[in-house]
Amino acid sequence: MARAYIVLARNDLEDSLLQDLDLWPTVTDNQMEGFPKRDDVGQGGYLTFYLIDAINLAVTVDNPGGGGGASVDFAAANDHYGMSTYILDRVENTGGGAVACTAANAINIAAAIEAAASAGTPLTLAAINLLIVAELGGGSDLNGVLGNSSGTVEEILRILVGERFRVNAGAMVQNPGGNFVAASRGFFATVAPVQNLLTKPGGRASTGQWANLPLVVPAGTEDVNFQNVRPIQDTGDLHLSLLSGALSQLKAATFDWTNPAFTYGGGATPAQTLAGANIAVGGVFPAVSVYDILGNVL
Repeated sequence: MARAYIVLARNDLEDSLLQDLDLWPTVTDNQMEGFPKRDDVGQGGYLTFYLIDAINLAVTVDNPGGGGGASVDFAAANDHYGMSTYILDRVENTGGGAVACTAANAINIAAAIEAAASAGTPLTLAAINLLIVAELGGGSDLNGVLGNSSGTVEEILRILVGERFRVNAGAMVQNPGGNFVAASRGFFATVAPVQNLLTKPGGRASTGQWANLPLVVPAGTEDVNFQNVRPIQDTGDLHLSLLSGALSQLKAATFDWTNPAFTYGGGATPAQTLAGANIAVGGVFPAVSVYDILGNVL
C-alpha cells in the first residue's frame, strides 16, 4: 500500500500536542493487541516532526580551488541535513552548463518547496520542476530527464514529514573539471544503535552489581539525529478523516491554535508557518498539509 504524507505546516505544535486518532490502528490499539510497544507502530498517533531547514543546517559550500573550474564541496566542518542539502546533492543545474547548484540556489529551491507545502499546494513532479526552473532557468529538473539530477517526489515528501536526509562533511558535488558529480552522496539517516549504559550482570536485584558499558558509535547511515517518523498509509480511514474527521479540521484554513510558549504576529519567539511567515494574532493557520505519494494534495 502506498504511503501518504502529513506535513506539519506550523512550528507551534510541539511534541504531544497533535494527534489524529481517526487513523486505525492507533498506537494504543497495537499495544493492547500485543504488538511491540513502539511509537511508530500503528497509524493514529502524534504528528510531531517539523522541518526547519535552519535547524537542519541551511547548506553551505566551499570552493577550495577558487574559480569556476574548481571542485565544490560541502563545508568540511559539518555534516549537513535538510531540504537544501538534498537539492544540492540531487539537482544539477543542467541549463547553467551541467554544474552543481550553488548554496543560494539550493536554499531558494528548498524555500519554494517548503512554501508550497505550507500553502497546501501540489508538490507533483511537474510542480517541483516549475520551482526548480524558476530558480535555475530552463533545462533543469528534479529527476534527470534533462540532465544528471536524481531526485524524486517521494524523497522530497519524506524530508517534509521530518525524515533526516544527510550528506557527510566534505562530500564533493562538482568535480575539478566544473561538472556536477551525478553519483549521490546523501542518504536518509537510520536509527543509531542503542545500548544500556548500565547493566546488572546477574543475582538478586538488591545485591547485583551495576557495570558501565561502552557507548556504541553510529556507523554508515546510522545517526543520532535520526527521527522515527511513522509511515502513514493511504487508506480509506485517511480519506474519511480528510473528508469529515480530524484531518478535515487540521488542514482547514480556519484552524486556530495558540501556544503560550510562542508569540503571534511576530515577537521574541514567533509562531511561524513552514514558509517562515509569522502566524497572526489569534493563531489562525492550517496545522497540516496532506499529500499522496505523487505529491497531489489530499
